[in-house]
Amino acid sequence: MRALTPLDLGVIIAYLLIVFLLGLWATRKASASIEHFFIGGRSMPWWLLGVSMAATNFSIDTPISVTGFVGREGIGGVWFFWSGAISAVLVTFLFARLWRRAAVITDAELIELRYDGRAAAGLRLFKGFYFGVLFNAFIMGWVFLALSKVLGGLTDLDIDMLLWITTGLAFIYTVASGFYGVVITDFFQYFIAVLGALLLAIFAVAEVGGLSGLVEGLSQHPQIGPRVLDFLPSFSEDSALPASAFLTYLLVQWWAHKYADGGGKHIQRMLSAKNEDHAVAATLFFAFANYALQIWPWILTALAALLLFGPMTDPELGYAMMMARVLPSGLLGLVLACLIGAFMSTIDTHLNLGASYVVNDIYKRFIRPEAEARHYVLISRLVMAGLLILAVLLSKSMTSVGGAWKFLLTFSSGAGLTWIVRWFWWRANAWTELSGMITSGVVATYLQINHGDWGYAAKLLTTVGVTTAVWLIITLATPPTSLEQRRRFAGRLRLSGAGWGGAEGGSSLRFLARALGLWLLAVIALFSLNFALGALLLGRHQLGLWLLATALLSGGAVARFIRA
Repeated sequence: MRALTPLDLGVIIAYLLIVFLLGLWATRKASASIEHFFIGGRSMPWWLLGVSMAATNFSIDTPISVTGFVGREGIGGVWFFWSGAISAVLVTFLFARLWRRAAVITDAELIELRYDGRAAAGLRLFKGFYFGVLFNAFIMGWVFLALSKVLGGLTDLDIDMLLWITTGLAFIYTVASGFYGVVITDFFQYFIAVLGALLLAIFAVAEVGGLSGLVEGLSQHPQIGPRVLDFLPSFSEDSALPASAFLTYLLVQWWAHKYADGGGKHIQRMLSAKNEDHAVAATLFFAFANYALQIWPWILTALAALLLFGPMTDPELGYAMMMARVLPSGLLGLVLACLIGAFMSTIDTHLNLGASYVVNDIYKRFIRPEAEARHYVLISRLVMAGLLILAVLLSKSMTSVGGAWKFLLTFSSGAGLTWIVRWFWWRANAWTELSGMITSGVVATYLQINHGDWGYAAKLLTTVGVTTAVWLIITLATPPTSLEQRRRFAGRLRLSGAGWGGAEGGSSLRFLARALGLWLLAVIALFSLNFALGALLLGRHQLGLWLLATALLSGGAVARFIRA
């Protein structure tokens, strides 16, 4: 633990001031309507949205969680995070265009475009609360916990005071500028955050004797050993990552969660894109930046922390402890400011996103459907204040960032498949999604309370298995959406095929085949690039060069098909 010098504090204050002024830039524009306030008037370019997606995921909780995964299960433990890349690339080619065509404000609004009747209205109301209040407050809660862990392991500053100052600044500019303030500050914060993570990794690796010293030290450590450096499990008893966990990540987790067809914060950015091409490009940029490029500085820092401090009861603290040990004055302030900025970029996103659900899908739809734009913007700002208070209260009951991640993924895992099939299976109805969400939440909560000693893989597979059986039975036992509604949905999204009522203007099978082909090639490119970087950094140069060549070939094929 270190006391921050005046230079450190000066850097942090300057950083916060820049972010705050940037956030206030578009206040007048945001107040024009809720479409401007929540999705930027559908005018955003791909590069701004792609960086915003990456910045939101580069939260303060991500390096903390990655450090925990590496500390417990070695590099292979990061597959919990990497498996999301499979879903992110699928969203790029299968769902980004569809979301932009839907032209809704939130993903919950899609419900009454896809389904009809009271069941659809009830599901939209339920999802407005489910995603707008429950999920967003829970996510902000663990982000508060992550910042507390960083500050608690790094400095003797008053944690509550700094939390309220930074949260207050993010709240003010988000309330004032809406989605414009979110993406503009995200753009600035992302590049500074990446720089901070890279600088910390450089100093951390230098502290243990360079990359060769890191590899040699971990391999010879009596409590650690070379298995910690494995990218894949060895399927032997001494494997750092259990094979069951790896197979769960690779085969199930990437589609069994709330981001199965995009996830609220990413869908919000797809909806705000200038057009379909910008939505696709933004999502593809995010996938490569988030899962292949920015991850290795965190992993190197986590490995250095493991070597220096050894196995710890709470390895998530290793990131802050490394900052306190290796960073000189001034640079410590910069890296801490970067993490605070990452914290703010996540808070502002979820405040704006949560309010969009509550206002668009609950208040405007069911309570006051006819009002002036300024009234809805005012209500949005009040909702943000309530969500912020709820998130702070939830954070007090959490102890592990990674544990909170895993519980929330399990909570919604059983419904993940329903959010995929609704786009292509005409027989899905509102009861499909409702039964999936409720059953998944009930089963996951039951397992957490009564079988807390079960491994993550067992909890996830049980939740998905039970939930899938329930929603399939309920789907087939309830009537389908009316033919007229299916035609309306398929017409807007340019889908056609059996069950969609003869909608004109598109081909589901042709679109699906092309999207899946691009998905496969892009997944190969992304993981080849990711592991090429890791292999080169850890001294496996021949493997790294082969993987880099594979990444270039498959990536070139993706670019060629996209242009065609």
